[in-house]
Amino acid sequence: MPRRRTLFAAALASPGLARHALAQAAWPERPVRILVGFPPGGPTDYVARLVAPMLASAWGQQVIIENRGGANGTLATDAVAKSAPDGHTLLFSGNNIVMNTGLYRLPYDMVRDFAPVGMIAFSPNVLWTGPNQPIRTLEELVAAARARPGELAYASTGNGGNGHFGGETLKQALGIDITHIPYRGTAPALTDVLAGRVALFMQTIVGAIGPYQNGQLRPLVAFGRRRVREIPDVPTLTELGHDVPDSGTWYGLLAAAGTPAPQVARMAADLAAVTRDGEFQARLATQATVPDWLGPEDFAARIRAEVPAWAAVARAANMRAE
Repeated sequence: MPRRRTLFAAALASPGLARHALAQAAWPERPVRILVGFPPGGPTDYVARLVAPMLASAWGQQVIIENRGGANGTLATDAVAKSAPDGHTLLFSGNNIVMNTGLYRLPYDMVRDFAPVGMIAFSPNVLWTGPNQPIRTLEELVAAARARPGELAYASTGNGGNGHFGGETLKQALGIDITHIPYRGTAPALTDVLAGRVALFMQTIVGAIGPYQNGQLRPLVAFGRRRVREIPDVPTLTELGHDVPDSGTWYGLLAAAGTPAPQVARMAADLAAVTRDGEFQARLATQATVPDWLGPEDFAARIRAEVPAWAAVARAANMRAE
């Protein structure tokens, strides 16, 4: 019996099961749009554009990246939350979407309004200094900060970003007072760090690997539980006895809540296959980013846990979005 007639027969026998089967068989019926909440050329856009052609091949449809920047990714996130739950409009994002819950009054609920598909990659946060700074270990940083409360400063690439959250969690964990100085991008922050006007730079490995390889930055400590491949001799905060949340960047794909479960399952299976692809892994490595897979349930659990955690950090530090 042809497949469509088989599905129709199933519909007569079990309407609920057949609706899922038909949705899975028909999807995608047209090109799939993946919204990215930042302009072209940044890390999130780069990873999204690695993923898109591989998903297009798996799905037999065009997969179009649509950059919709603004408000740290909230405009794109809101558009997907309000889109039809048919799997044709998706969100590719970093974990700015969970950090934003502590910074903005959002028109959507990060837990309720999305169907997470999968997390695919990760780039950890690192605390850096300029090459001529006298501070060379975390212990020396703590001693200097306690000797001169508020005098030491750390640069980040903006209020409410991964660097800002990293700096504030570090302050809370170590019980030190260092001042946050936000910049509009890596270049101006790096200029002041190299000139010695700012002692510290909180930046993900992907944003700092170039200056590090050029001898312009020295890593002090890495966030997270695993050492960073590009700086294997640098200890992690966990190794040094500090259980600090990792404010590095994860990347993942989400659909609107209500997207049929068979569609989400198929998207997840195809996305997981992307993370296992050797070419994808090699191109990620050029950005100091590693594959890191979480399926729909585990990804959803991570989002549920991170939303209140980062909101608590933002409240404690009185953080404000730009």
